[in-house]
Amino acid sequence: MESKITDMVSFEDFKKIYKVFGDKPYEEKYTEEDFREIYDYYTKNGRIFGAYAGGILRGIIAVTYGKKEGQPVEFGDKKVLYLSDVAVDKDYRKKGLGTKLMAYVVASGKLEGNNIIYMRTLKEGSMSASIAKKLGFSLIDGVEQDVTTENIYGVSQTKKNIFLSMDLDSLTKSSLSSILFSAKDAVDDEIVGKTYEESSREVV
Repeated sequence: MESKITDMVSFEDFKKIYKVFGDKPYEEKYTEEDFREIYDYYTKNGRIFGAYAGGILRGIIAVTYGKKEGQPVEFGDKKVLYLSDVAVDKDYRKKGLGTKLMAYVVASGKLEGNNIIYMRTLKEGSMSASIAKKLGFSLIDGVEQDVTTENIYGVSQTKKNIFLSMDLDSLTKSSLSSILFSAKDAVDDEIVGKTYEESSREVV
């Protein structure tokens, strides 16, 4: 499946994809104001990347810079990239799109000079966790966080979350190339293309 990844994602496109968090296993409830607040936060404090297939947005991944406040993790003086959200249209799941998006932010995060990329995800039933582990993210041992949200039925729900991280400094030429291969059909994009072509001489 050919796709192009870009950080030119409109609010309306973002909202259409972000609504997938109303489905299982999340079943979270969002208002129009919630969508706007989340979108504005990501665009102000980080970036939203979108994967387009056939000119239509099929998935997004959002990252913010620095450790997110209120989370029980510490990285010292490291330059940190937080992988905030991954969402893929239900008709495009299990087709590699989530892998491409996550590989993309690992590659661009490395190129930007970040030392660590990390994420918080559900302890059970998370598709993004399985993708992250496949790409080389590791569990941060002994760190969990309960998160309470309102579900689509108007009931408060509390779910356990774990944290995964990847040491971007430790990526070798071969390991980065392997990760980038997962995003190879997006090499027409400037960041991934540059990273893929130059990884062999930029990464030590």
